[in-house]
Amino acid sequence: MNSILFSRRRHSRINQDGFFMVAFWQLMSFFMLTLLIWVNEVLDLSALWFNIRPETPNFYRGCGLTIGVMVVAIITVGHTYIQQKRIITQLIVVCSHCRKMRIDETVWAHLDQYLGEHSLARISHGLCPECYEQAKKEVSDCPQHPPKTRHG
Repeated sequence: MNSILFSRRRHSRINQDGFFMVAFWQLMSFFMLTLLIWVNEVLDLSALWFNIRPETPNFYRGCGLTIGVMVVAIITVGHTYIQQKRIITQLIVVCSHCRKMRIDETVWAHLDQYLGEHSLARISHGLCPECYEQAKKEVSDCPQHPPKTRHG
């Protein structure tokens, strides 16, 4: 019973951790690249595709390429994971009055300006349901001005 609960907890953590999924798919792509290296060594794909004389499989070349791919995979996944964690876990100081965020000790900027300059995120503006209702109420409370005529 405990192993089932542990498995469910672990599985739910994996689903909630987007960083894990990024790392997982990066590793899967490197695994596929490694698989392609060995399929090429065994089947000699260039000989099949270009109708040239096949070569004998070279175990050392396959191992060398696999080691190279794994080193690049470890560096890439590790760097991506660390950078994403660092970006998300930074403390962001936001002014409680004007909603600007502190960039440096003396520099403050609007959140959408900062994100637009320092990330790949695209910024869009909208209204939450409460603000929408408040804005709608404010507009309906405004006195209606009669339309101006040309002659008058």
